[in-house]
Amino acid sequence: MSLFIDSHSILVAAARDTFDPRIGVHSLLREADAIVSASAETTDGEKENGYAEGFTFDFWRPGTSGTHWLRVSMSNGAKVSNYVAIAAHNLHQHAGTVKMQHSTDGGGTWSDSSSEFMPADSSPLMILYDDTFAADHRLLIVSTGAVSIGVVHFGRILKLNAPLVGPWAPPNLSRLNRYVNEVADGGAFLGRSLIAAGAQLSLQISAVDMDWIRNEWEDTVRLLELRGFFFAARDLATIGGVAAPEVFYGWTDSQPSAQYDSNVYGGISLIARGIVT
Repeated sequence: MSLFIDSHSILVAAARDTFDPRIGVHSLLREADAIVSASAETTDGEKENGYAEGFTFDFWRPGTSGTHWLRVSMSNGAKVSNYVAIAAHNLHQHAGTVKMQHSTDGGGTWSDSSSEFMPADSSPLMILYDDTFAADHRLLIVSTGAVSIGVVHFGRILKLNAPLVGPWAPPNLSRLNRYVNEVADGGAFLGRSLIAAGAQLSLQISAVDMDWIRNEWEDTVRLLELRGFFFAARDLATIGGVAAPEVFYGWTDSQPSAQYDSNVYGGISLIARGIVT
C-alpha cells in the first residue's frame, strides 16, 4: 500500500478523493434571453421567488400536490445545462422528487436530462448530469403535497481545476454557532442559548492551471460578486450524481481571489457564509 506525502496531508492512495469540486453560480434562469414560466404559482408564492434573487426567505409555491415544473426557454437559441441545484425547500415533507428535462421541439416533447432524486431532508442538493444542449430546459417536481422552493439554479456548472487537498473543513461541519452560557454567582449552570449564524466555506486551492484561472475563474468571480452560489465538495455517484450531504448554498464573505504561483500554476481563494440544512 502506497502513500501520497505532500506538505498538506498523508493519504492512503486508495482513499484519495480526486473529485474536482463544483461551483454552481451560473443559471439559465437569469440569462438576458431567458423566458421563464411555471406550471402554477400562488399569491406571494410567485415563480420569481425561486430564481430571481437567490433569497432563502421567500419561495416559489405552486400551491397544490401533483406534477409541477419551472421552465426556461432561451429566445436566442439552444444553450447548455449540466446541473441543477436547489436550496431552502421542503420537498422531503411531501415525498417530493425532482429531475431535469429538456426539449428540442419547443416543448412538444420532453426528455430526461438527469435521474430522479427524492431528498431526505431540507439540505441543499445538487444533481450533475451530462451536457444537454437545448433551447428549453425545465425542473420537474412530483409531490404528494404543496411544496415550497426558495432557490433554484440550473445551467453550466464550474468544475474546479484541482481537487481539494486536506485538511479542509466541510461546511456542514463548520457551523458558525455562538453560545451564551448562563451561570449563577455560585457557579451553577443555568442554561444556555445557541445563536446560529449559518455555516462557513473556506477554500484555498493550489496547483491550478493558469489558463483556467484566466479563462474560467474570473468570469465566475464576476457572478460570485452579485449572486448566491452552490458548492459541492464531492460526487456520490451511487445515488445518481447527487452530491450530498456536503452541498452548500451561500454568498461570498470577502472578495474571491487568485494568485500566480509560477508561470504555469496558481491558486484560488474563496470564503463564504451560507446554509447546509
